[in-house]
Amino acid sequence: MIGLALALGTAALAVPPAQQQARPAPGNEEVSPLSVEQNPQLFAVLCAAHAGGYEQGIPEENLPPLEAAIRREIAKQHGPAVDALRQFYRNHELGGSGETISRYVSFGLVAGPPPNFSFNISQENVPPDAASLEGLSALVSAYYTEQHIDQLYSRVRPIYERHAAELERILGQLTLLETGYIRKIMQPSSEHTFTVYTEALVGNRTNFRIYGGRYALVIYPTGNAVRDDIRHSLLHYLLDPLALAYHPSMAGRKAILDVAARAPRLPLQFRNNVESLADECLVKAVEIRIQRLSPAQEQTQLASAEAEGFILIRPIYNGLLVYEKSEDSLSTYYAALIQKLDLNAEAKRLATFQFAAADPSSPTPVAETAEAPRQQISELDRWLIEGESQLANKDTKLARATFERILEKYPDVPRAQFGLAVSIIVEGEVDRSRALLERVVAELTDPGSVAQTAPLGADPSAAAPTSFHPDPRTLAWAHIWLARICEEGGQKRQAEVEYRAALAVAGAPEGARLAAQRGLAATNASHKSP
Repeated sequence: MIGLALALGTAALAVPPAQQQARPAPGNEEVSPLSVEQNPQLFAVLCAAHAGGYEQGIPEENLPPLEAAIRREIAKQHGPAVDALRQFYRNHELGGSGETISRYVSFGLVAGPPPNFSFNISQENVPPDAASLEGLSALVSAYYTEQHIDQLYSRVRPIYERHAAELERILGQLTLLETGYIRKIMQPSSEHTFTVYTEALVGNRTNFRIYGGRYALVIYPTGNAVRDDIRHSLLHYLLDPLALAYHPSMAGRKAILDVAARAPRLPLQFRNNVESLADECLVKAVEIRIQRLSPAQEQTQLASAEAEGFILIRPIYNGLLVYEKSEDSLSTYYAALIQKLDLNAEAKRLATFQFAAADPSSPTPVAETAEAPRQQISELDRWLIEGESQLANKDTKLARATFERILEKYPDVPRAQFGLAVSIIVEGEVDRSRALLERVVAELTDPGSVAQTAPLGADPSAAAPTSFHPDPRTLAWAHIWLARICEEGGQKRQAEVEYRAALAVAGAPEGARLAAQRGLAATNASHKSP
């Protein structure tokens, strides 16, 4: 105990516990929808993830101090439960550590209290990424008892409480600033909530979740980015309902998305969805206005956001300047602002705009596929990469020709079928696109339905492999496009089913997960609207 206290700072232990806001209770409508909390379930689940192998290869000096100190305690643990967690972690590890720990965060947010950690919500409402860790409750329960995690938590809790008090102060300041700007009075709610969880074991990774009306931000409690993370996430909590209720006009959508496709740094979830792009631009524009920057600083941030690919930020920002002179609330004003947005005019304005070059330190957002290995890749792989690049650049006619050429020579390739489906839907061939997408889902869900695509770099002329090679990226996006087709056809319930199916795909990329989350939130909102 003394070693941990010294590592974390003995002064922290003298700070009195923070006064936490209670979570919304059934039947209690007077509880604030905003809170800062510590979560012992989440702490225990993340301890289990670290015990299983998360960030095992990262030198301690590269970790935030608080995380490093707790991890030193976890490194001393030995026993059957720890061994079982290591095996479980290996069996459920995804391509990147960030994607892997993301599932543990989701699990911890919906797990019940110790020592059982059973889900405290109905099985149908368990987030798919948490549900994918089937069997973890029993393992964490055994680990919690074997390694006395309750004692470890009691040692760090005073430090967490000190940090929670500081986060409550920041949240309070930002709430006054943001609600004042949008002219909104916060109403008690148990269905639409925003909670900041202080948790050292997430390290430098910020985890933001939207489960229906429940917004959850899990962050490392100190650092320069804390205020920015809370400000941005809280604005989404306050402004997302506007973006879901009011949409840009249909005219000019393809033109503006063609422009967005030229921005190498624009995340994938904003490339194929005008609503998501407008929502993010609204949040960023309001962020600029509430930071009390100089005019020159505001223009610098505007130019930076636009160069990143957030191409609707300038007209929305200009609309906010007019809004500030009115007496309307933003919820009233935004409907007119977004409906007056001329997408064709913006696309024309940006026709020759030079976007920022791709960040070499980050994965290219266009492909969202595994990089080709160093050895010579096959003809099939080369054609697939070519078609997907054409599709990402919105050259649908050329992409269509490429994918049709692939399917002529290599039938039953799900990636090619998916690429063709997306290529032709722009030309109005909705029924054929839907049939192709449904076939992709069937083939990737049932390993025995047809021969699967060989792994990247494999010889396509070889016999079909006997083992199944999953393609979570294609499967997730196929469900998302099916959901969008269902939405356009008025099939809101079926769209919800497809979005949930996309979220349930193990190993789905972050861009697909976010697109499915936003789509699901939109369909849920439409069910509740009169």
